[in-house]
Amino acid sequence: AERIYVGKRSGENPGYQETINALLVEKAREGKRVVRLKGGDPFIFGRGGEEAEALRAAGIAYEVVPGVTAGYAVPAYAGIPITHREVTSTVAFITGHADPEAPDSPVRWEKLATATGTLVLYMAWRNLGAIARRLIACGRSPETPVAVIRWGTTPLQETVTGTLADIAARVRARGLKPPTVTVVGEVVSLRETLGWFERLPLFGRRIVVTRARHQAGALTRGLRERGALPIALPT
Repeated sequence: AERIYVGKRSGENPGYQETINALLVEKAREGKRVVRLKGGDPFIFGRGGEEAEALRAAGIAYEVVPGVTAGYAVPAYAGIPITHREVTSTVAFITGHADPEAPDSPVRWEKLATATGTLVLYMAWRNLGAIARRLIACGRSPETPVAVIRWGTTPLQETVTGTLADIAARVRARGLKPPTVTVVGEVVSLRETLGWFERLPLFGRRIVVTRARHQAGALTRGLRERGALPIALPT
């Protein structure tokens, strides 16, 4: 298979999405079976809709395979159910990359602040402090629990918890950097009871496996199941 990396970071390579769209069309017209592999779900802040539109406009048939989005997978690995019958039955997924205090903000914070029990924010690291202030200004309690989870579902996972009033300061103090998923709401308090991944006996440890590659499989799997990051180094 021909493999083409088209990853990008937020704010980098403006217009790059159009390049990706054109590449999908080009490769399909060459008669190839094309797989556009994305992290998470292609239709949740994944630009999958834009790519499907480009293919449709070019007359190219396609199939969408839903994925597991970071918006609920990452909180689950941090022990946070984004809904809970005794806490809230409503949740909103929100992009946090735009300035919440800008007059042309694409997010109606004044509506979302108190209308939804849980807010799950993607790409909110840069604007975390401003988002917290905006939510408070729009009526959300400053004491609302918040969790910021970095590198969720991996052995590098790191979680910082606090409230809307202090979460930005806590994240800065920890030196937490993207990629992150942020959860706002009372469900965050369930983490103390339901947290499981970061409690695995080998969580966060890097372990070098020096066995020959054909002998290392079972050991590597066992280490991973216990939360470690195995590094294969056959000797």
